[in-house]
Amino acid sequence: MKSKLSAAFLFLAVLLVGIGVVAASDYVVDSVQVDDIVAVEGGDAIFVERGQDAVIEAYISGNASVDNVRVKAYLGGYEYDDVEASTETFAVEEGVDYRKVLRLSIPNDLEASDDYTLRVKVFDDDNEIEKSFTLRIKEPRHSLNIQDVIVRPDAEIDAGKSLFVTVRVENLGAKKEEDIKVVASIPELGITAREYIDELTAAEDPNEDEEDSLSSKELLLRIPESAKTGDYDLDVRVEYNRGHSAETQTVKVHVTGVAADDAVVAEKKAETVTSIDSTSKTVEQGAEVSYKLTIANLGSEPVIYSIEVAGEQLFADARVEPGFVTVQPDSTAEFLVTLKAKPDASEGRHSLVAKVKSGNAVVQELSLSADVSKRTVGSSVLGGDVKQAAMIGVVVLVVILVIVGLVIAFSKKGNDEPGAGEGQSYYFYPKY
Repeated sequence: MKSKLSAAFLFLAVLLVGIGVVAASDYVVDSVQVDDIVAVEGGDAIFVERGQDAVIEAYISGNASVDNVRVKAYLGGYEYDDVEASTETFAVEEGVDYRKVLRLSIPNDLEASDDYTLRVKVFDDDNEIEKSFTLRIKEPRHSLNIQDVIVRPDAEIDAGKSLFVTVRVENLGAKKEEDIKVVASIPELGITAREYIDELTAAEDPNEDEEDSLSSKELLLRIPESAKTGDYDLDVRVEYNRGHSAETQTVKVHVTGVAADDAVVAEKKAETVTSIDSTSKTVEQGAEVSYKLTIANLGSEPVIYSIEVAGEQLFADARVEPGFVTVQPDSTAEFLVTLKAKPDASEGRHSLVAKVKSGNAVVQELSLSADVSKRTVGSSVLGGDVKQAAMIGVVVLVVILVIVGLVIAFSKKGNDEPGAGEGQSYYFYPKY
């Protein structure tokens, strides 16, 4: 009896194995590639850089018609989350080859210089085929990560108050990073602040005992009093690797400020009209040229205006006179924007912008241009720099007076010498 039961169990086991083999042979995994490198089970490890996407390509052949097939790639050994990617379900047909591509995101804080097992599984409702390969995880040469953005006093703030931002940065690369620039800004409000982190050592470097993660100094952002109520993007940017690399992160900040209806009224009160004597002028290298702006306040309240010049740094130095002015309702005021072209400024047309501001708000922007020409010989005296020409004239006059004085002095000395004149007198003394 026992021998019959054993034979029955053996037959059933063989039958199940046979069914599994037949089912599994409905499709075959011909090959797997990782970043265009053919992966071999039990073969060499394949290099993958953390913080990047590894492209997994699975090549499958169909031996029968099967529905609801899926390909999944996953990585073991990461303690914080599942590292996996999978395709949508698809149908396999007999005699048809398939290529399925997955992108496996390698976490940027996965331990580097270690080997991990990559498993690629093809499966349907009843059966599966799995293959295993070895990946060698390495860190990139330059890689910083923004760990945290701390906003104080809170992500909600009243208009006119100060917002303090601290940025926590860690080095996940293979190289030490120096002079790391941290910038926080709210572009919609036109405010920005920056600080520097001196250096961050590489976390994997055993020869360094310095910090591989640090917080920046607090960056101060003052919310304008005229800011409208609403949500704003606080953009954080970390620049490193001599400015060739950057990481960004955005945090929402809610500002309680001027209501929308009040803002419309305020805009009507601050209605402004500007005019300029000319938007395009010519200036020689090293010389100056001025633009005269007239501002009219057509509102019902006094407004304090100022002018900000942008875009002139590469070819000229700018100054604005006066720095600011209060314009009464239905009144006008004038500003003088003066450009002094640099001696080595490139010839040709240069563009700049004059921003008319009321407080921190830009009321209008005027596009200006300056045609820089080569400085002519003697232009500094004839028409360029009046002060310099006057100075040269004074120096020349002094030199002439000195020469005239010397001529008169020598002439007088010559006339006073003995024997000078038309004749000489001789005196004889008798000998005793």
